[in-house]
Amino acid sequence: MKIDARGKRKAISPVLATVILIAITLIAAIAIAGFVFGLFGSFTSTAQVSSIQSNVAATSATGASGLTSATCSAAGTAPYVAFRNTGTGSATIQSFTIIYGGQTFTVAATNTGGACKVVAGGAAVYVNLVFTGTTGSAISSGAQFTGSASLSNGGSVIYSGAFQ
Repeated sequence: MKIDARGKRKAISPVLATVILIAITLIAAIAIAGFVFGLFGSFTSTAQVSSIQSNVAATSATGASGLTSATCSAAGTAPYVAFRNTGTGSATIQSFTIIYGGQTFTVAATNTGGACKVVAGGAAVYVNLVFTGTTGSAISSGAQFTGSASLSNGGSVIYSGAFQ
């Protein structure tokens, strides 16, 4: 039996097939390595807010019955706690807590211009604290305080400091 050469199918050359397979393998390896080792970054933006400074004088809280308000500003007016965001997304400080003398005081953080927003890569945001009342005990300089700030993204920032 004789095979007719005119009815044969044509295919790509083995050299071209090898080049295509190598190219596909390299592209897949680069894509997998990028996701595994984080070369392509994250698809979500997250806020990474931290407390960077506090300036709370003992005289501002001495004799006060509690923390009655917390107002955000771009410049710190003592007493204050400062926050900075090193993440890629922004967050809003919704409430602020300070613990001293065995008592916890929580207030809403407000801003006269709107939300108390900590912008990614932006300047520090100062939360100015207002202590009022006269039923509390005296606070000495050097006494420790702690607290937290609740963020709009569900996170919270824990901080501590000493009265000056």
